[in-house]
Parts: sequence; structure tokens; C-alpha cells
Amino acid sequence: MSGTSVGKATDKGDFLEEKITIDNIPDIGDKTGEIFLANLAGAITECKKLIADGYRLTDFWINHDIGVQFVLKKKK
Repeated sequence: MSGTSVGKATDKGDFLEEKITIDNIPDIGDKTGEIFLANLAGAITECKKLIADGYRLTDFWINHDIGVQFVLKKKK
């Protein structure tokens, strides 16, 4: 079953980096894509929380081995 995960802040020199990932494990019963859209909405909510905490969305990408990932950074 797919889901959304929020990683811990990683020290990247002058910045802190957070990654939010929607994993690529398919939901067999999700014939309409509704579960994926709910996971995407959850990831967006998590991104908004981090943005409110001073982070900014710097990148997002899709990888068939990992899923969808959002990368946010905040200056220390």
C-alpha cells in the first residue's frame, strides 16, 4: 500500500533540507487513482507546513523506483 513519508531534516551546509516522498507501491484496489490523489494531497499539506516554517520548495521529481519526491530547503 502506498503512502506519504516525511524525512528528517538533513544538514546541507548553509541549509536544512527536508524531503517528502509518496512511495511508488501501487494500491491494487485503487482502480480510479483516488488513493494516489489522497497521498498527493497529504504531501502537499506537509509541504505547506514546512513552507510556513520557513522552508521553500526547491525541487520535485518522479522516479519509477522511488515515487514522487518534493525537496524543500531552509537557510539556517
